[in-house]
Amino acid sequence: MRAKKSLLLLLFCAFCFSALGLSRLEAADASKFPEKNIIMTYYTKPGSGGDTFMRNLAVALSKELNGHNLVVENIVDPSGATSWGKVQRSKTDGYRLAFLSSTIVTADIIGGSPVKYGDFDYICGMGMDPQYIFCKTDAPFNSLPELIDYCRKNPGKINWGTAAPTSASTICSVLVINKAKIDVNRVIYQTGGDTFVAMLGGFVDIGVGEYIDMRSQVEAGKVKLLCVLAKERTSLKDIPTAREGGFDIVFDRPRGFAAPKGTDPAIIARIAEIFKKAYDSPAFMTYLQQEAIDPVFQSGEEFLMSYRKIADIIEENKGDIVGTQKK
Repeated sequence: MRAKKSLLLLLFCAFCFSALGLSRLEAADASKFPEKNIIMTYYTKPGSGGDTFMRNLAVALSKELNGHNLVVENIVDPSGATSWGKVQRSKTDGYRLAFLSSTIVTADIIGGSPVKYGDFDYICGMGMDPQYIFCKTDAPFNSLPELIDYCRKNPGKINWGTAAPTSASTICSVLVINKAKIDVNRVIYQTGGDTFVAMLGGFVDIGVGEYIDMRSQVEAGKVKLLCVLAKERTSLKDIPTAREGGFDIVFDRPRGFAAPKGTDPAIIARIAEIFKKAYDSPAFMTYLQQEAIDPVFQSGEEFLMSYRKIADIIEENKGDIVGTQKK
């Protein structure tokens, strides 16, 4: 009887080790990935800059997913905690990914979000989406130096619209205001889109945001771009950088993808390989050019390093970003 139990235990252990070995083998073999749809989760509503990015990527990937699709899931939440938290708690099989923006860093450091930007496996960055300083076309300034000069001559009279403290527009606004040492009225809105509408309505004079949110009004001649906060000019060749205007302000803001922590590195590498094919497609390159997104492809580590640099900027300016810094 004791020998029979020992035999059964031995057989059970052999089965367990065999199953474990098989699962590891299957996890390491990523060549067949994907075998079903991949879900991309983001925190803004359809039609936003990030949402449009994902949908253009999904089209570019249509022939690279073994007959499956890239499905966009919008879970609207200003901090992103709900959407990115869902990814964080998902299976580590590569089939639910987080589409990230710099908000995940600011929500962590400024908002105390339970979702920490470092708690993911970063896959790749797929483009730098810079911030522009903009105003109505009838404003009495046509460049960043002219704007700064006007603000200095009219202290406390310019209304500068920004979105929530977790937004890139707020961070960039603080950088410019502090660097130039100007006295302006910061008016806080919930989103960059709200800021843009307020500027068009004459409630604020200046705004900061991404080109996709204002493209139609720029092309219609109702809005002008004063500068871009990037290292170099984008596809909008006529728009100078802040550096060209004498202010060394650069805010690199990559968009990209991450998976739940603990995802098999082979799966991470496979996803990056697939996304790189879409990134190199003429259709996606055309989209990036139209929206003035700098075509920079980053490895997962490079992508994470970019967010660490943003975290440093936020820490250095935290008091001004949240409005608690004593003057």
